[in-house]
Amino acid sequence: MKLRKDWHIFYIVFCHFSAIFIFLTGFLPYNSRTKSSSNWDSSLPQELNGLSLNPKHLYTPKLSKLVLIVIDALRADFILGDNIQFMPFLSDLHDKGLACTYLARAHTPTVTLPRIKALVTGNVPGFADVIFNLGSPQINEDNILDQLATHGHKIVFYGDDTWLKLFPKKFVRSEGTTSFFVNDFKEVDNNVTRHLNFELNQTDWSVMILHYLGLDHIGHVSGPRSLLVPEKLREMDDVIKKIHQQFIGKNTAIIVCGDHGMSDSGSHGGSSKAEVEIPLTFLMEGCKPDLKSDFSNHLQIDLAPTMAVLMGVPIPSNNLGSILPGALGNFEHTQKLYAAYANARNIYLQFERNTENPVYQRAVKLYQDWLTNNATKNENEIMDLFLKAAEEMSNSSVENLAQFDLYSMILGIVLSFQLLLISAIECQRLVNWQPTRFVYSFVIVTGVFFTICHVLTCLMIDNESGLCLNGHVPVVYSLGLSLLILILFVTNCHLLFNRTEFRLKKLGSVAEIFLLSGSLLHAFSLGASSFVEEEHQTYYYFINTFALLLMYGSTRRRESVLSLIGFMGLVRISRCWNQTGDKWINEPDVKEWLNTAANRTYLTISSVIGATGIFCWIYSNLKLSLLQVIATCVGLCATLAYRAALGSFLFYYPQSTGIAEAFVTYISVIFIAISSRERSSSLVTIWIVLTSLLKRPHNLILTWMHLLQYSLIRPHLVAQLHPFYKNLAHYWIGMTWYFQEGNGNNLSRIDLASGYVGLPNYNMFAVGFLLSCATFSGPILALLLDIHRQNLESKGKTHMYGFICSRMLITLIFSLIVTSLRFHLFVWTVFSPKLLYEGALSIFQLAILLLVQ
Repeated sequence: MKLRKDWHIFYIVFCHFSAIFIFLTGFLPYNSRTKSSSNWDSSLPQELNGLSLNPKHLYTPKLSKLVLIVIDALRADFILGDNIQFMPFLSDLHDKGLACTYLARAHTPTVTLPRIKALVTGNVPGFADVIFNLGSPQINEDNILDQLATHGHKIVFYGDDTWLKLFPKKFVRSEGTTSFFVNDFKEVDNNVTRHLNFELNQTDWSVMILHYLGLDHIGHVSGPRSLLVPEKLREMDDVIKKIHQQFIGKNTAIIVCGDHGMSDSGSHGGSSKAEVEIPLTFLMEGCKPDLKSDFSNHLQIDLAPTMAVLMGVPIPSNNLGSILPGALGNFEHTQKLYAAYANARNIYLQFERNTENPVYQRAVKLYQDWLTNNATKNENEIMDLFLKAAEEMSNSSVENLAQFDLYSMILGIVLSFQLLLISAIECQRLVNWQPTRFVYSFVIVTGVFFTICHVLTCLMIDNESGLCLNGHVPVVYSLGLSLLILILFVTNCHLLFNRTEFRLKKLGSVAEIFLLSGSLLHAFSLGASSFVEEEHQTYYYFINTFALLLMYGSTRRRESVLSLIGFMGLVRISRCWNQTGDKWINEPDVKEWLNTAANRTYLTISSVIGATGIFCWIYSNLKLSLLQVIATCVGLCATLAYRAALGSFLFYYPQSTGIAEAFVTYISVIFIAISSRERSSSLVTIWIVLTSLLKRPHNLILTWMHLLQYSLIRPHLVAQLHPFYKNLAHYWIGMTWYFQEGNGNNLSRIDLASGYVGLPNYNMFAVGFLLSCATFSGPILALLLDIHRQNLESKGKTHMYGFICSRMLITLIFSLIVTSLRFHLFVWTVFSPKLLYEGALSIFQLAILLLVQ
């Protein structure tokens, strides 16, 4: 059967979305954690090889109150570095030995939701929590808050409302603030601090948790070097001082920590040193700092068991962290060793592999001898052995947490392969084919065959898949997803095999061969982590080589040389604008130069030139009505006004939040849409005006350079390439623009502030849409420009299979790579973020394609 033209692209795109979803459900692992909670009998040992142990005497609380202050995005160097000067009270406590700061490492991904889970459970959350970060589900495993509440402690909380979603009904008093409205630097923290006077005078609580968001918001908008950072650190120092003065000498500990760090660009989510290094600061009597600060010695998950020991409650059952020995300075040796033994034993019992750990066995033997000899010597050696054993067993256990649904991953890959073949056939550029009539018998036999294979596979793997009826997932989910896969499989098989006259076509020109072979080479190159981190270099090389081949194939050699050299020159200038990747990310670039305070004049001039150039290009190259031209001019002027309102430019502008100015741009975009005369021109204009508002001001002139690049290369694409390869060329150009704007394959490259432009309140859908528009502005612009070109050339008839095949090829190959490297050292720091980027780009780009078709 032949796919009808009114739904064939829709079917292929829908099937592609389904393949991505099926693969991700198998790849993003669920962690094998027990849902049972620790108690005095299970968590605290009462004997050791016949020796009686009394937890009631050996495991007693040392604190009556605990205050946990989480400062979002608190980098380690904000407390351990020169920035400590902006926190004079905390610095003075360190000098007097009343505060101890430990350098700790947070696991990736460094976003808020998984890091809060790590703080309270002592476990390592799964990578899927990156997706849930926008909508936090209730936590269902044992954690320190549950233990505190179970053992009679009353908890109050103020700050990031993620805590309220994770722990509903756990707090006697609470108020949440949204963590996603990043333009708010002050009110979001004032709403926390205003409760302090009341709570500090109450006696009914024993644990108070405060989660401040202002520093994180400043980082997203202005970066860690912003002048607002010292001001915010002083504000946090005043908060610490106020609480400390209230409870000094009253059996109270104040713990100050960050949930994650902050990259040099102000974002987070990746695995750079600035993002994973956080401080754990204890303000309490008797704490002892490390003799030598060792980055590898402490983990963020060490905080959960340490708080449990200090408060005298059982350690959470899934904890993999070690106790911070310096925080137990007031403990007797018998209590320290018992706590270390109980924690190491807890980790030891979680996984069978830990029975092979010789360090733990030696520590237990020495501890037994120590108890037998009435505690006379070797206390420090035994303590170090327990801590080392806990660290080794924890590392081993973390490796076993991830469980992949390989069956779902394989089915997703097979579906992607089928779709790639169907897309290549449908484009009728690579192959010739003739469809035949619909064959019911083929569909029935194929359906029965795949059903039998599915049932047998589930039996062979003991139903250890979300697609099987195993009791771990809802029956409706398993049956529904299995039925969807069956329908797609049968349909694809019929489309592929029920054909006649199937033969390959000859390849085209040298430039076309390079486009095809380059796409394949690029896809396979992603199997190396370095090529993923530095993917921009591949596109920069390919796009310039492609321009040289166009120059070689042109019949008008002189004009080609001038225009294509101009194109390559602009590509070279544009790539200097924003450093990206991993190796050279900290090297100087134009962005950094323009955003220094001394160069605000040049930033202002470049932005005005960029907006003017964009308007002139739109006016000269697109078919717009007079009203649309006026709306475009108003939208771009409002964009400049919005940045001026935020203080980005040098000239004077009346005080404003920028919301009104951004609203004017949004209204202009809507007006351009409803007064459309030629649809493709309107779409290009809408996209350029909208993304100009969302981008940082230094990238405004970069958008104009991208449009100039396109004007220089477009005539050569039209003259030398067939439609399929024109799509491929536009896809390459769009990806080149994507990296030139400073994007990359690290989660920390996402500019979260762009999702909040002009929004007075947080809205998850609006933020998600604007964030996607800003992140993928380059690839979508190239897509819309290609649609506009085709509308001009063929009067509405468009050929988009080059884009579709490009996305499906990369998705298929990278899914194979990730499956084969799922136990690779860099799977969560390099390959998983790239997979999320590829999935998001496929969904967003192909969704836009469907909407404009």
